[in-house]
Amino acid sequence: MTLWRRFWRWTLRLAAALLVAVVLAVGAGLLWLRSSLPQLDGELRLPGLAGPVEILRDRYGVPTIRGGSRIDAAFGLGYAHAQDRFAQMELMRRGGGGRMSELVGSMALGFDRYTRGLGLMRQAENQAAALPPDLRNIAEAYAAGVNAWLGARSGALPWELALLFYEPEPWRVADSLLWGRIMAFRLIGNWQSEALRARMADRLTREQIEDLWPPAAVDDPVTLPGLGSSGASNVWAVSGPTALANDPHLGFTIPNIWYLARIETPEGVLAGATAPGVPLVVLGHNGEIAWGLTTPHTDTADVVTNPETVAVRRETLAVRWGESVDLELRQTRNGVVVSDFSDRLPDGWAAESPAFRDDDRTAEALWRVNAARDWPAFLAALRGFHSPQQNIAYADKTGRIGMVSAGRVPNRPGGFDVSDGTTWSSLIPYERLPRRIDPPSGRIVNANNRLVDETYPYYLGREWDAPYRALRIEALLDAGASHADIQNDAVSLSARELLPHLLSAVPDVRLRAWDGDMDRHRPEPLIYMAWVREAMHTVFADELGPLFGRWWAYRPLVLRRALLDRPAWCDDTGTRAKETCKDRLALAHRRAVAFLQERYGSETPPWGEAHRARFSHPVAGRIPLLRDLLDREIATGGGPTTVNRGSVRFRSERHPFRHVHGAGYRAIYNLDDLEKSRFIQAVGQSGNPFSRHYDDLMELWRDGGYITLDPARASVHHLILRPR
Repeated sequence: MTLWRRFWRWTLRLAAALLVAVVLAVGAGLLWLRSSLPQLDGELRLPGLAGPVEILRDRYGVPTIRGGSRIDAAFGLGYAHAQDRFAQMELMRRGGGGRMSELVGSMALGFDRYTRGLGLMRQAENQAAALPPDLRNIAEAYAAGVNAWLGARSGALPWELALLFYEPEPWRVADSLLWGRIMAFRLIGNWQSEALRARMADRLTREQIEDLWPPAAVDDPVTLPGLGSSGASNVWAVSGPTALANDPHLGFTIPNIWYLARIETPEGVLAGATAPGVPLVVLGHNGEIAWGLTTPHTDTADVVTNPETVAVRRETLAVRWGESVDLELRQTRNGVVVSDFSDRLPDGWAAESPAFRDDDRTAEALWRVNAARDWPAFLAALRGFHSPQQNIAYADKTGRIGMVSAGRVPNRPGGFDVSDGTTWSSLIPYERLPRRIDPPSGRIVNANNRLVDETYPYYLGREWDAPYRALRIEALLDAGASHADIQNDAVSLSARELLPHLLSAVPDVRLRAWDGDMDRHRPEPLIYMAWVREAMHTVFADELGPLFGRWWAYRPLVLRRALLDRPAWCDDTGTRAKETCKDRLALAHRRAVAFLQERYGSETPPWGEAHRARFSHPVAGRIPLLRDLLDREIATGGGPTTVNRGSVRFRSERHPFRHVHGAGYRAIYNLDDLEKSRFIQAVGQSGNPFSRHYDDLMELWRDGGYITLDPARASVHHLILRPR
């Protein structure tokens, strides 16, 4: 017995010792990782500066960067970006360059194949070599600032990099240009819908396919009337008093894609949204003008079934802990053969777009916009804005407002589906792209809706976003609502339009008095969205078969068209009976009620319980324990067609109503006093989870709040960078 007691006593002691060792090791690891927090106060002497640079941070960690020249200020911006977001920058250049497998092994091979196939880094390197001297000086100073941080840091790298045990390479000018190439291909998506329609052609008639992508109605709002017709975003500019409001919509991540900053030099001020890795202000004002962006969803890319190969690139993917992989990548005159690196298109099919051209000058154009002081300079700058095509709104201190839909667009008579060969050899001239200055109405509004009307002489496309957000913005402007109230408006005009048709099939008493307000505290939006989700399935899934999942989304115009004008969609092709649209809506209602009861119980919860904005980390979001620690989630209002956009993913079985896409940045530029302009970004300035600025803007963003970037705001931290 004594022997057993001794055995258990020593076993317990050993277990306790191991537990203590684990706790100490975890604690030591956390302390080591915490040393990755940047130095925010004091002075540093660094190589690469001509004069001192101040980095002052307010209570949210938003920096004001003061330099004696734009070149020194670019160095300071690079240093600040690296302090707060270097892991994001490193993952961006690794991912965009097709080099993630070098860090994490074969799990990233599919992603690397795709970005190598698109040739994003090759494009960035060619564009870097062609930069004009003034912009090259800025980009090199920015890279020097990033590299100065890499050389001066004394603590651990950010956790994502520290745990991989490697030293990052120096930052290069091409790395900064890579961000623009990633965004270009992220916002050019019509070739993928063309591919989906091509697959549907084996099951559906052309008329049925037309029903699934209905053209804009003749009475839809047109952003630039008289010029012919129009990710998602909102922008509007008004005169008297002059203001510009903009909120671009992208997928949610943590850290956010945007980083707020104010830059002060003797040449002037720049304030707004920067992108870590980029030495420019992407969205903002320069003390004289303000600008904002939306995506026009024009047809700037094609799927070609029989392309002519003009070159073959051979590249090698290095794989950590594995063997290298060789790639042969065929290029066409205007694009790439997608099947060489992805299964998104059938074998031998190509994606073609002006975005593949190496002579893209979008980064230079954006730099010229940063420096423009009036409409002629703004217009001249955008001549080089090539891809992706963007609606770029303008307002200045003199009261002028305008918009240019800048970008390279193929000059062709039409296009909607896949073509047998390249259908264009020239581009729409820059002078003929849609533009407007000082309209008689005193306002310009775009929410990805139809851009031009039938008088415009060139084909731009037909996949405009539904008109609901644009209609709502116009109505609220007519009513005298504040710009902040408009940006945060959660009333769904599409729900108001669809609801009578749903209730005619099943008079659900819970929805009779609902006004379409997608408030996060109300249950009606959840009931409505569950019903529409099931209605899309019951009406369209039988015809689309296995392709339905790729198309399944909140498409109110398509559902309304089926209910009113195309009742054949409502008949179930798998039965002998002839089902009506009311039959299908009643079935959808029963399924929605069953889904809600199974998921939430007998009482439907408020919309915000299901509609939660999820900010997922690109690395931690894929690892269960880290995902729970580092991802962030918050209940939100809005829906797919509200001005405060709350897009969902119907095809997700686990989280069909999760808020996955929306306004990660909002700004209201007051041109009468630009220092009173207001800004917000969705999560926090820092990408470091040990920082209090990791998520300290999230609730303010959700609740419709803003901050200013004026020079009078109090500074909490003050760092001075001096030349060595």
